[in-house]
Amino acid sequence: MKILFCAYDRPGHIATGPNAWIQRLIPDLLNKKLDIITHFFYEGKEKECPTIQYFKNNRLPYLSYSLEKLPYTEVQVGELLKAVRKYKITVLVANLVIPAFYTAKYLQQFNIPVIPVLHSNEPHTRGVIEKFVNKKNTGINHSVSVSKLINSYILDINKNGIHQVIPCGTPQVRYQTQLCNDKLKVIYAGRIEVEQKQIFLLTEAFIKCSKALPKIEFNIYGNGRCEKEVESIIEGSLGHYVEFKGAVPPSEIQKVMAKHQVFTLMSDYEGMPIALMEAMACGLVPVCLSEESGINEIIVNGVNGFIVNNRDKDYQDKLEILQKNPELWQQMSHNAIRTIEEKYSTKVTHKQWFDLLNSFNTPEAGEIKIPKQIILEGEPLLYGDNRKPGIKQQIIDITARYWLSLRLAIRPRARIKAMLNK
Repeated sequence: MKILFCAYDRPGHIATGPNAWIQRLIPDLLNKKLDIITHFFYEGKEKECPTIQYFKNNRLPYLSYSLEKLPYTEVQVGELLKAVRKYKITVLVANLVIPAFYTAKYLQQFNIPVIPVLHSNEPHTRGVIEKFVNKKNTGINHSVSVSKLINSYILDINKNGIHQVIPCGTPQVRYQTQLCNDKLKVIYAGRIEVEQKQIFLLTEAFIKCSKALPKIEFNIYGNGRCEKEVESIIEGSLGHYVEFKGAVPPSEIQKVMAKHQVFTLMSDYEGMPIALMEAMACGLVPVCLSEESGINEIIVNGVNGFIVNNRDKDYQDKLEILQKNPELWQQMSHNAIRTIEEKYSTKVTHKQWFDLLNSFNTPEAGEIKIPKQIILEGEPLLYGDNRKPGIKQQIIDITARYWLSLRLAIRPRARIKAMLNK
């Protein structure tokens, strides 16, 4: 059995759950003697892509393809099919990589299963489920969701196939937090984005709580497009203890977590957040905003954390309760650790993946025939589905891209003018 995992990467792509997950899962499965190679589609410069560099530095088998050189989904599907043929792949795992989903239609005739991994309940993932998992004749008969909620979107409609829930999990901790007198440190760790994470509202909530509860400190870790704006919000307000700390590699995050006592998420939606599991494994008590996600599956309100109804008074009240009741914090911290150990540790979740992959006894396929033309049906998805334009549009795009160079080459006066303007 030869397994191909598919993933995306880009520069600065550090604080992201799906890639932290494969950095932990793949080495563990390789140590268990599974034959795995990981296929990356990447943006920007390869040497600046953190997960690819992690694989390179740890000598993990991988392939990498630039999205700049392979911009269209049809071409990406073709490259994946070539990799399946070249490396004699018998199982393909699609870590929310859209072209990998499209290969299922071509691979089903060779009995090569394609397993989507579904990490979130946002509209894009819902679109993927509707287009590939819940439709007939797509070649996809298996899926793995990180939460029961995401899996319910499948099971409510699709009673066929094997559709499992396997959380990403978190490794055994080397660090655990401790309470420091009557002071608390609160941490957010994740992408610094407005979409989904609502990072501006979180930052403002931290500042407001810090002013009202001066014995509580707040730290924001992560990277993303809104870093400068978050720093501006923090610097534009006085009399608080809120800091932006930047990104931390997955290998270091638990050490950072253990210096805090409370973990917070205030997202619009989530799957089953890895950062939440990492925090609870270290003994942090989660205080997270109520929303439809796996958060409600892992946090038992008032037992191993709090689920709050707003980013304002309810959030502040729960932090004050923890700050003034160290015995309660200690009990909830203990319960958080036990929750992870029993259900969400990588010892548990990686074994589930090992058992799942070993259940596919698909023999090595014969010569895989790659069609001369890849045809993608239906409307493109929200992300990762950049369709190849028609011939007419390609001519227009190429002309627009190279028009200035062509003009300078055939018109000496224009070339001299361009040189003078430099």
